[in-house]
Amino acid sequence: MLWTLQKYIFREMGKSFLLTSVGLMAVLGLGSGVMNMLKLDGISAIQLLKVMALVFPVAGTLTLPIAALFAATVTYGRLSADNELVACRSSGINIHELFLPTMAISLASALVSFIFFNFMIPSMIRNIDEYVASDLPRLVKERLSSPERLTVDKFTLFSETSHIEAPTAEGEDVTLRLGGVAFVLMDDENWTRIGTAGNVGVSFSSTDGTPAITSDMFDLSVYDIKDGRYIDSGHESFGPYTLPETIPIKVKWLDLGELLDYQNDPASFPAVAKKIQKLQASISLVMLYRDVQRQFLDPEPPGVELEDGEMRYVIRSPELDRDPKSGRPIFVGGVEIEVYEAGEKKRTLKSDSVAMLVDRRDHKDNRARVFLQANGNVEVHDPLAPGGIVRDDRRNLSAIRVPENVMVRTRDYTDAKLLNPDLKSLDLGEEIAEERAELLARAEELSRDIIGVMHSRMAFSLSVFALVILGAALGIVFKGSQVLVAFGISFVPSLFVIIMIMMGKQMIEKFPTPTNGLILIWSGIVLVAIVDVYVMMRVVRR
Repeated sequence: MLWTLQKYIFREMGKSFLLTSVGLMAVLGLGSGVMNMLKLDGISAIQLLKVMALVFPVAGTLTLPIAALFAATVTYGRLSADNELVACRSSGINIHELFLPTMAISLASALVSFIFFNFMIPSMIRNIDEYVASDLPRLVKERLSSPERLTVDKFTLFSETSHIEAPTAEGEDVTLRLGGVAFVLMDDENWTRIGTAGNVGVSFSSTDGTPAITSDMFDLSVYDIKDGRYIDSGHESFGPYTLPETIPIKVKWLDLGELLDYQNDPASFPAVAKKIQKLQASISLVMLYRDVQRQFLDPEPPGVELEDGEMRYVIRSPELDRDPKSGRPIFVGGVEIEVYEAGEKKRTLKSDSVAMLVDRRDHKDNRARVFLQANGNVEVHDPLAPGGIVRDDRRNLSAIRVPENVMVRTRDYTDAKLLNPDLKSLDLGEEIAEERAELLARAEELSRDIIGVMHSRMAFSLSVFALVILGAALGIVFKGSQVLVAFGISFVPSLFVIIMIMMGKQMIEKFPTPTNGLILIWSGIVLVAIVDVYVMMRVVRR
């Protein structure tokens, strides 16, 4: 008889659970709640429909706990309202044994929520990103016509016309053909070049799964703002440039294995790795600056040499100043520079002063570049120039990579060393100290984010079990057979737990220590569990 009753309750509760799940999933999915979370831009209607096929499982995961809670409340509320539980108690049946269906459905919902939150949803997010990125030519074409234009690396482009050319042979890349192109090249916040091109072909490739584009520009006219000169060229190639991610890597979309990996090795997280590379590049510059100062003070041989295997500069100057913050050298008092290419002397340059500046562009080899800027009464002695001498107020020399011997010493500053909070100072200047402080703060923020995500996922999954049992018990107490009554009974405790989890997670992310946030996340579930025990042992038994 008991098994018959349990099957009956399970069947009734199962019907309510399935219908509620489907309804809530449709509302959440078609209402674009999840899509707004993903923030996908520039996708077509067909792509949207295909993406929705991936979104619905995500929406279903979010609605399962609410559906289980509602089903338990309305099912047990109806049993109580129809006095069926009174009949069971009169027959000598332990009412607590009738909660087996509730426990089974709540455990299943908790297990499904845990698996989906930690494994399935992150995988689906990546599938969405890969799917949208797979149609790069159309995505770039739509972005070109948008008010924001297309920004790739340091370029911002505008095009009057555009069309996609299918590959003519197997293995060829799809080409996006642009006409009437105008572009701006930026360095940090400043424009460095502006130009136009009559015809541009943009080809698409993928290296290590990262989408990138290469452009061939024809009938090119460029104004170099730094040098103050025009450049006309029949053809120039640019790139490849890595496209920005459709969905940037965020901690909340990582699976459990990735969270644990990044927690153990924060240097492998892209945002932290990028800061480490930037800091190591800055360290290499400080090493280079110190080498320059050491060479300047060394009388043998006279002068400072900079060489990267392709270019070599020999700098002679009577005085050397330093920027007080960065340590950047500034040669003053009449400077002479000998320029060598492939071991052969090409030209000599004289000026009042020469500053060593940094090329701020990102480079694939993560090796910093510097260039020399001659200022004041510049004379370039070049045999190939008309008259042999070119005079100017300012002249920039070609950028040179930081020498390999400097890079060898820079590699002593490993990821672990830079991320070690016990190492208080690197003794490399104020700018390095500020950059390292930013790196340590980002690594600490990553650690807190990971702790918050893992505990909030676990708490949300486990809360299903406690909330569903409480919903069933309160349904019996308040005889919640009516839909509105059942919804109210189930909504209040679930809202309380969700708010506690969200507040705890935000506290972990914003405060330096996660302890208080963890207490807040789990205190809501503990309180619901205490209420569960009280209601089951004292109220339902009566």
